[in-house]
Amino acid sequence: LNSVSSPTNLNPFNISGAQGSWAAEITWDRLMRIGTDGLPQPWAAESVTRPDPLTVEVKLRAGMKWSDGKPVTIEDAVFSLVAPGIGDKSPMYKPFVANIAGVTATGPDTLKITLKRPDAAFLVSSLAKLNLAPKHVWEPIFQGLQGKPETAESVMEDKPVSSGPFRMVKAKLNEEIVLEANREHWAAPKASRWIMRIQPNTEAALGALRSGEINFLADYNGDPQILRDIAKADPKIKIAEALDMGFKFIAYNHRRQPFDSTAFRQALSASIDRELLAEDAWGGAAVPSNSWVSPALAFWHDTGIEKRVPGGNVEAAKKLLKDAGFVLVNGRLHYPAGVKETTTPFQ
Repeated sequence: LNSVSSPTNLNPFNISGAQGSWAAEITWDRLMRIGTDGLPQPWAAESVTRPDPLTVEVKLRAGMKWSDGKPVTIEDAVFSLVAPGIGDKSPMYKPFVANIAGVTATGPDTLKITLKRPDAAFLVSSLAKLNLAPKHVWEPIFQGLQGKPETAESVMEDKPVSSGPFRMVKAKLNEEIVLEANREHWAAPKASRWIMRIQPNTEAALGALRSGEINFLADYNGDPQILRDIAKADPKIKIAEALDMGFKFIAYNHRRQPFDSTAFRQALSASIDRELLAEDAWGGAAVPSNSWVSPALAFWHDTGIEKRVPGGNVEAAKKLLKDAGFVLVNGRLHYPAGVKETTTPFQ
């Protein structure tokens, strides 16, 4: 498959962007994974239970091995949950463990996580996010980073040690990443090798697809119609379309005026024509949403929110602003009476 950009780095404590995650997520195991229904399912964990709002109990899957031949132990699992929260050496993953008060091994294959406060999303936002890392490899690395400006995210092993369905053979981040199947994995892949070619040029990627140099055009920023035309002209090329669980969004700085006003933000939302964006900016290959939760996540997504908060309605936006006290004078929008601009320029 192709990628239009290079991953920043590949290790179990680095979030290497969308393209890098394609390799990382099949190289390192996690205690849980997100299923096709958007819900967390046990993965490297045989079972995960929540006896009370502040306790999560995990039983580790038996028989797992690291790619260096050593067994995956409960101590490895404990370390993987604790290490990101120690000091400042794992800034990307530290937020995922911020609510963990403690992790203790309760048996040869079981552990208990104690939370600081109840967290309904913990299985999704933490256990399905944190990679299992070998303690015998990464504990010395974390210790060696103490007192240095570098973080664990900058470390690139010559031969990464992992336990996932694939193992890393070569990682030239600006050229290609090569993985080979871990046949001893309980979810052993059917493909023997996985190769990602870094091809920033879209035309080159399309040429590689036509010639058979790549099997999947996984990363494409061009006009979707071009792909449909190529598939129509060549019966060997098929198009598979699916709704992404991710989303594109505009983020406002709530610390700055007027974005601290709920009514002002609602008015901006009401004025944005999402249907037009889906058609124009994404060539019809996008689904309009009015929520942080992707419509692909049917269990979580509120299907009625688009009707309650419609987009592309300038008149509705004007009414929201008027009801909140904003005033339009000579084509300029003014704050409600008594409200003054107090935000510093760089807040």
